[in-house]
Amino acid sequence: MLFPENEENSESLLKLLNQNDISKSKIILLKGEKGRKLVEKNLRKNNFNISVIECYKKVFKKINNYLEIKKWRAYQINTLIVTSGEILNRLNDTIDILNKNEWLFKCRIFVVGNRLSQMAKKIGWKDIIISNYANNQNLLKIIKKYN
Repeated sequence: MLFPENEENSESLLKLLNQNDISKSKIILLKGEKGRKLVEKNLRKNNFNISVIECYKKVFKKINNYLEIKKWRAYQINTLIVTSGEILNRLNDTIDILNKNEWLFKCRIFVVGNRLSQMAKKIGWKDIIISNYANNQNLLKIIKKYN
């Protein structure tokens, strides 16, 4: 079994797969429904024997945006942890422009990897901390380091 050691993201996984001779391997790619297609596309392009299983589905909770934002601001939330592009976009779509400028973009945001960092910067964040790992233990470690 191969697992990227330095970064937990699709790009690192592809790099690892390309560094190892697995051309004759039978690969099962477990992914979320409507997840990124980067790994699958690259493996198919390189003629790997791959089967894809969509084994989970993200279902976003319906929230009252006004009440949630009011609560987050009352609690003086100033740090966010975002582990996927889908979550980052959902957060951006949930918050109105006034609350983005007065509050959201002033929050420190922890993201997993350079791709999310670039997305967050493009959306409007300035205080962005990058974690190379998505697991709870490493996220907690980097949050403690910067807070």
